[in-house]
Amino acid sequence: MRRTDRELTDISQIKSILADAEVIHLGIRTDCYPYVVPTNYGYEFDTNNQLTLYIHGAPVGHKRDLIAEDGRVGFAIDTDGQVLNPKDPDHDTPSFKYRSVMGYGDAKLVDDLDQKRYALQRIALHEVGHEWSNLPDAAVEHVGIIQITVNQFTAKANPGDSQKYVQN
Repeated sequence: MRRTDRELTDISQIKSILADAEVIHLGIRTDCYPYVVPTNYGYEFDTNNQLTLYIHGAPVGHKRDLIAEDGRVGFAIDTDGQVLNPKDPDHDTPSFKYRSVMGYGDAKLVDDLDQKRYALQRIALHEVGHEWSNLPDAAVEHVGIIQITVNQFTAKANPGDSQKYVQN
């Protein structure tokens, strides 16, 4: 990481980013170029702070076909994006406020009904603030779930300097 002054290592700050953000940009391998798709997500940390991400979508499609071929993926999650205008444009340039988590891991397609239901609960908890009780089996069966075991992630933030930038 080039800007180590912006690196976040406190796990509570990283968890806050994941909780506040709404979209993951998932990079999937192809023969020629990365295929990047934005989608919503759910997540959890185990007791060792191992991060697992859950993504839902259609039960068939290009994303799933690519992951079936090669499950190595990259991701970027960001929030709080805002252009920062300098208070003194003669001495400072614009900047950008943000918080982000990026990483890579191994994705797998989840077919087991109980595992899919569990993943959907993690997604609902993140996206709407509570688990979905009584999900009907038919609804769970017709959803595609991707589980990503994250191998490595980093986090970074630029909170903006209130002395130099106008805060909108």
